[in-house]
Amino acid sequence: MILKNLFRWVVIILLVFSIYFSAVGYIDKAIDIIGMGDVAASNDEYLEQSFDKAVNGFLILSGIKSGLAVIEGSEVGVGFNLELGDLVQSVYDYVDIAWKTALAGGTIVLLTRLLLQAADMVDHWFLSTLLFFLLISLMIKWFLPKFLKFSSLLKEIYFFLIIFTIVLYIVLPFSITCSAFLSEKITRPLIQESQSSFESIKDEFSIDEISERIFAEEQTADEDGTWLSKLNIKAKLDRVGKNIKELANYFKEKTKNIAIWTIQLIAGYLFDSIIFPITFFIFLFIITKSVLLFLFEKRKNQTMVEDFSNLIIKYYGRVNKKEPVKKKYRMKPMRKIRHFPPGR
Repeated sequence: MILKNLFRWVVIILLVFSIYFSAVGYIDKAIDIIGMGDVAASNDEYLEQSFDKAVNGFLILSGIKSGLAVIEGSEVGVGFNLELGDLVQSVYDYVDIAWKTALAGGTIVLLTRLLLQAADMVDHWFLSTLLFFLLISLMIKWFLPKFLKFSSLLKEIYFFLIIFTIVLYIVLPFSITCSAFLSEKITRPLIQESQSSFESIKDEFSIDEISERIFAEEQTADEDGTWLSKLNIKAKLDRVGKNIKELANYFKEKTKNIAIWTIQLIAGYLFDSIIFPITFFIFLFIITKSVLLFLFEKRKNQTMVEDFSNLIIKYYGRVNKKEPVKKKYRMKPMRKIRHFPPGR
């Protein structure tokens, strides 16, 4: 009995110190030393690089979109006004989708970084609260058996606290780590390829470049020819018409490439920022919850039997062991004796 009480007080003292150390963050430092600090540093590096690449891609697409927006509302005059918007409309639509994708991807990456920072700020408070409820539950069970029902309620509370604590300490960081591994192998090359391709055509969609493509031959003829050649409107129109057809074919070819790059960018950011992290988070959460439910249901059944036994002992006294029951032998009935009449 003395050893039992000593063990209980040792557990209580350890829990009190653990509550204090977890509240001030010392337990977090110990957890970082055993490996979680490396996981957090890897996640920060991955998210920072992803955010920088998303911002760079967004700036590249913003430059292309600005140039196309100017071209879309511009006119060129060759004796008549020519609207250039019809030539670049399809290209502008795809670039606009890619621009929105890069913006959404960078925003989601930033939100993920903020979520990890928020989890790092509150996880030790959840751990401290968990240990506090565990301490209260054990003290009620050991010293206040009248409040066993209240103790069962506390067990339900710290079950959910265990889930939240494990999610903050393990599930959330490892879901980002696993998604970073798949991103490095699958989606990041797609995003980098798309951004490099968009960057390669950035200067080709400026208003100066478009005007030069349309009036290149005309400017050369004007510089080399006489004043009579400058009045040859029909020749100018023929040259401009030819250049416009070539420009239309050029935009048609680029539109196909831009559509492919946009689809790659959407798929890359969709898997990199949403599908991979959420899938791993749900997978790890389900495994964690299943294991905890299995352990708690087993422990709960055992605890219910113990609580019920304690209540019986308290109100009805200790049940004595049953004495062995002596086996009673039943006497067999004697067979009925037949009486025969005399003379036989």
